[in-house]
Amino acid sequence: MPSGRTHDRITWTCLPLVAIVGGVLTRQLGLTLLMMAGFLFGGLMFGPDLDVRSRQSQRWGWLSWIWRPYRGYLRHRSWLSHGPLAGTLGRLLYLGLWAATVTLLGLEIAHVTGHLSLTWRELGRALRWGLWTYRGQWFALGIGIELGAMSHSISDWSVSHWRRARSPSKRPRRR
Repeated sequence: MPSGRTHDRITWTCLPLVAIVGGVLTRQLGLTLLMMAGFLFGGLMFGPDLDVRSRQSQRWGWLSWIWRPYRGYLRHRSWLSHGPLAGTLGRLLYLGLWAATVTLLGLEIAHVTGHLSLTWRELGRALRWGLWTYRGQWFALGIGIELGAMSHSISDWSVSHWRRARSPSKRPRRR
């Protein structure tokens, strides 16, 4: 399995390819930049190796503690952490639960103390409006995050396959 440094190099090396493909497919600089930002985030900070103590988890700094429960529940390189779509969606849901908890707690405190005059219904409506109105931007960002994570998983799978193929114990015996 490649080292954290190798995964970082792969991410930075593939970034121009993501930029070119994103630019050709979207023909919009803003969407291409979001895809590139998502790719960097997915490859450097939000990739599959958050299921172990890794360079990615260290990059979260003082917030790295939020990934400890995630590490405790997932086996390293399982389909739930390294699998296409499932790994990224799982991490997004996990991080989303943390973000929602903190946000809702803050909003409730602001509401109770009188610093927030909106109702929960109005806040929900505003959230749905933002998600729907900017769905293209959210999609580009999500694609970038998934591509960043997949660059990591594909390199892991490739190296593992290559090592298995070269292993003398796996080669057929000559008769």
